[in-house]
Amino acid sequence: MPACNANTPPRLEMLERFPLLDSRDVGEMQVQLARYLCPHRLRVLNDTPPRLQVSGVAFAGAWLLELDYDAPVEVSLEGSGAHYLFRTTLQGQCEVTQGRHQAAVAAGGLSVSSPFASSRIVTGGACRNAVLSLPRETLEVHLQNLLGRTLRQPLAFDVPLAATHPGVHALGAAMDYLCRLLALDLSLAPLRQGLADHLVQLLLTQLPHNYSDALCQAASTPLPSHVRRARDHIEAHLDQPLALSTLCALSGVSVRTLQNGFRQFLGQTPLEYIRDRRLLAVHQALQQGEGSVTEVLLRCGINSPAHFTRQYWQRFGCRPSDTLKR
Repeated sequence: MPACNANTPPRLEMLERFPLLDSRDVGEMQVQLARYLCPHRLRVLNDTPPRLQVSGVAFAGAWLLELDYDAPVEVSLEGSGAHYLFRTTLQGQCEVTQGRHQAAVAAGGLSVSSPFASSRIVTGGACRNAVLSLPRETLEVHLQNLLGRTLRQPLAFDVPLAATHPGVHALGAAMDYLCRLLALDLSLAPLRQGLADHLVQLLLTQLPHNYSDALCQAASTPLPSHVRRARDHIEAHLDQPLALSTLCALSGVSVRTLQNGFRQFLGQTPLEYIRDRRLLAVHQALQQGEGSVTEVLLRCGINSPAHFTRQYWQRFGCRPSDTLKR
């Protein structure tokens, strides 16, 4: 398969081996797409008989789909879903509206529908799109790990982007590779989580968003030695009591100096950092099914389950037991 260049959309022919839907019924289209993407409203814009062909694959909570609309349609998303939708126009053109922003996206261009914002997509008569659907929780947890702190506001990508943007080209190449790999008759179950993690890392580091500057700063700014010593001790002893006085003694600085260092370089106080790292450690352990809720909490140094559960709900929008069930 020829490789795509910076001015052409990904090819994704291999997705045709995984057909999911071929329908002329608008009601069925709407119901089936809600299964793969998110709840939405679908409206045909002229008298052309509609036909929607969908093919795609699922891996580690994500979907990679190709959608081929054979008639002009309007797709309205209410912003109440749980997924980010990264949409690459493969053929034709579509018009994307999100909030007050409206833009035409030509072949090769990228747009993103965020789970917290309403959006509308109007396609031309013959429009093919590749859609990568990733859980909001997956992106936010990964971003928090990269930053080492809690997100103060939702993750918002700067879109649309033209086909010439290096991040769009990188995503297209990754999707092409993914399609070819998944089309092989191999046992790829052990690789699926790694493939999803690679895509998440690529999206967060190669596409512009409201945390891009913070990521660059975190990668380029070395931590002062006293902050690094305290942080490393926290990471290695999350299962044990962590007193601020102990961190100060290990770092050789006063409480005020340590507080100021954490705020300046990590964006939060030492106690906030400890809380966030424990939240993430519990969340990841429950996602991997590494024991019961009680076992995981004790292993992560949580001695007040009721208080921790309230913090967990505020961060992830569910209880620890809900994460374990999923």
